Amino acid sequence: MISTKNTSLFKRCLESISPLIQETNVRFKDDGIYIKSIDKTQIILVDFYMPKKCFDSYSVEPNLVGLNIQELYNMLSRSFDQDKLQLDLKDTYLDVFLSGQIQRRFSLSYLDLSENDIKIPEINFDATFTISAYLLKEILKDASLIGTTITFKVESGKFIVESKGDKGQLETIVPEVKAKSKKNIISKFSLAFLKNMTKAIDNETELTIKLSDDTPLYLGYTLGDKVEVKFYLSSMLI
Repeated sequence: MISTKNTSLFKRCLESISPLIQETNVRFKDDGIYIKSIDKTQIILVDFYMPKKCFDSYSVEPNLVGLNIQELYNMLSRSFDQDKLQLDLKDTYLDVFLSGQIQRRFSLSYLDLSENDIKIPEINFDATFTISAYLLKEILKDASLIGTTITFKVESGKFIVESKGDKGQLETIVPEVKAKSKKNIISKFSLAFLKNMTKAIDNETELTIKLSDDTPLYLGYTLGDKVEVKFYLSSMLI
């Protein structure tokens, strides 16, 4: 049985990954909940960890179950602000119990998914920097006016964003971002995926981004100072 009075944190976790990964294996371990999954297009990898200390009570037999994360989020989206959440791993389904002003019990059937062990890529990134979620979202909105792809550059420690399309082109320089970089870097990515990766993140959240030439982009952040959310987004040919 897993229980928490902070239902909103668990709901925010699911909201952050469900736009990208809808059906996935969820691993319940002694120390917390793990999700490592690749989307259907093989473009993005999600690495998620929610430690047991995020919950008021956490007692489970280690287990791997296939779940529809979008459906689980839909259930939790019906919770009230003060609701308490209980999760119970049954033989064929996940029991989801919300208690507060009213009591609701949902049953989410398990999915029969392959148990491929997903490896996190070992990449020696050349540049690392932090940026607020708000600022990155605004940059992505600007780029959406121009094209469907976005190019990240690091030149002499400066973070530069470019977008090109039939309508024209855009260059954005972010003076407040100081990138630690071994060299100048240029890499291109899907704008749609980046927007999905960031749309559920609170504006105040600090994002860590890591880049190298023509390698996946790393974007990571924490929720509630405890939950680790990491994305790896494949680069595109320039």
